[in-house]
Formats: sequence, C-alpha cells, structure tokens
Amino acid sequence: MLNKLKEVYRTVAEGKEAALTFTADGEEYLRSFHPPERLILLGCGNIGQELCRYAADLGFTVTAVDERPGFANRTLMPDAAEILCSDFPDAIRRLQITERDYVCVITRGHRFDADCLREILPGAYPRYLGMIGSKRRVALLMKQLESEGFGPDALKRIHAPIGISINALTVKEIAISIV
Repeated sequence: MLNKLKEVYRTVAEGKEAALTFTADGEEYLRSFHPPERLILLGCGNIGQELCRYAADLGFTVTAVDERPGFANRTLMPDAAEILCSDFPDAIRRLQITERDYVCVITRGHRFDADCLREILPGAYPRYLGMIGSKRRVALLMKQLESEGFGPDALKRIHAPIGISINALTVKEIAISIV
C-alpha cells in the first residue's frame, strides 16, 4: 500500500491525475487524486493583485506574470505560488500551458493582450482563457487576430470580456466577477 501511495504522490506531483484502489472490509474503493488547478495571471496590476488573493483562497495554485519588476514581486503578489518577471510571450512559453490550466489575460494594454493571445492560441488550449477589456476593445482585437489567421472557432472560446456580469465597479468586484 505504501508503494501505491508513493506512486500516486509522484503522479500528482508531475501534474497528472491518479487513482488509488483498495479493499476494506470486503468492499473495493477508488480514490481519485488531482493536482492543484493552476491559474496563470498575465498581468499583476490592481485587478491581478486582488484576483491572485481570491483565487489562492479558493485553492488555485497561482502563477503571476508581469514584465514590470514593480508589479511582479512578492510584496504585491504575496499569495502567488510563482511569480515571473518576464515579457509575456517568453513567460507563456516557459510555463507550458496545458488543458488543465486557467489563464487570465489582464495586462495593461491591448498590445500586450495581443502578444499573449498570439502565443497561447497555437498551443494547448487551457481549460479557461479569459481576457479583460471593453466590448469594443475586445471586438477590435478579435478582428485583428482573425486577420492574422487565427480561426473563429479558437477566438470564440476566449471569454471576453472576462468574468460574469455583476455590474462590477471596483477592482475587488471585478476580481470577484472573474474568480
């Protein structure tokens, strides 16, 4: 049994699901184990900071990315499991996004959002991909990406504007609508 438990632990530590079957009192049981869900925040501004805190409270393993050292740091992102101070495309390549990940594109501008999506879309599609922005800004970016050859099916899967509509006005409310 100890060897089975060690194998389950190794598998989950590698980011994969595992199961343990065992018999007790003549009954067979199955226990599933899942690695923590990773939320990747592409942007560590005000919304990213609040979103990091709420998501960590809910059990996400949060990875925070920003190119600005003044934002991608432990002081502003204390609940992040990992912080990368890097340009977004390079960080996305290093993170190797999987189908199990959740990704929030919450950068400081349209140009950076486009850079993020250009890097994410050709790879493994995350479980959730959301991008912040007004409806007008989102529509312009989607049109631009489509003109660059990204198919409408991939673009339709992007949740944009990100979050559910709760008429959020404050940074905290926006973060709650996202998480």
